[in-house]
Amino acid sequence: MQLKLYQRLCQIGLTLLLSFPAVAAPEPAAKRGAAFATVPKQALVELKATVGKPFSAGLVFVNGKFLDPPYKVERYGTALRINGIQVTNEIIPWTEFLKTQAGARVEKVDPPPAAAASAQETAPVVEESETSDSSIDDIDDLFDDDPKPKKKVAAKPAVKRTPKAAPPPQPTTTVVLDGEFVANDKTKAMVARINKERTRVETVLRKGGCYFFGVRYTPISVDRMPAEMFLSSIPGVMKSNTVFEPFSSAARAKGITFLSDAVLRDLFRHRLDYIRLIAREKAIKEEGKWGTIL
Repeated sequence: MQLKLYQRLCQIGLTLLLSFPAVAAPEPAAKRGAAFATVPKQALVELKATVGKPFSAGLVFVNGKFLDPPYKVERYGTALRINGIQVTNEIIPWTEFLKTQAGARVEKVDPPPAAAASAQETAPVVEESETSDSSIDDIDDLFDDDPKPKKKVAAKPAVKRTPKAAPPPQPTTTVVLDGEFVANDKTKAMVARINKERTRVETVLRKGGCYFFGVRYTPISVDRMPAEMFLSSIPGVMKSNTVFEPFSSAARAKGITFLSDAVLRDLFRHRLDYIRLIAREKAIKEEGKWGTIL
């Protein structure tokens, strides 16, 4: 009797375990698109870089990861970098520079044959069948020496679902330059615009502000006062919350309402940075004390 009951309980446990859906593993960072678009090599060769002097004020986050000071902000061809890390896409695309050249022409680029073929392929048919689970009988049968015979339940016919094929990739265009690149008034003005953005980022940081750069949102900047409030609040939120929803609610309750959910999710993924942020807040306070004394 006891052996039979034990075997029956093991069968129920296994059935219940298999009934729970599998939990998907976290998506790798590479698939989340954790990098900015690469600056074309020709843009780096022709436009060079504008590099600022290092300084220790402010806070910088790149895809939610805290970047330790000192900071060196530079124009890197057509994008911006901080401490050698690219923090923006092309502010002005290199193709816009090429369009100002006398030998430039626009060409259509067809998608690779492999990409076109894969887009035309239809996904395999998905078959789903609905069955009634009769493996778990009434609980009273567990303790019955003469259990009731099981009822056979016929399985419902399978449902076939065929997903729609993905639309074929569309051709794109690119700008091709015949001859050498020659700087002119238009290209110089565009470089000046990128340099102006570099200066703006550096100015905000030097004044004690904060910048949040990410591949899924435009750069967000805050001045010194909200940056100090953020720095005093976010380490505790990071330390105390291991689930995003409570993390987000706690951040909002602390007054961090100027950041989107996308930024908060990046910060949540790097919540172990709270240790370095606590150290950074302590260093800023010490710098302020010495500044007052001097």
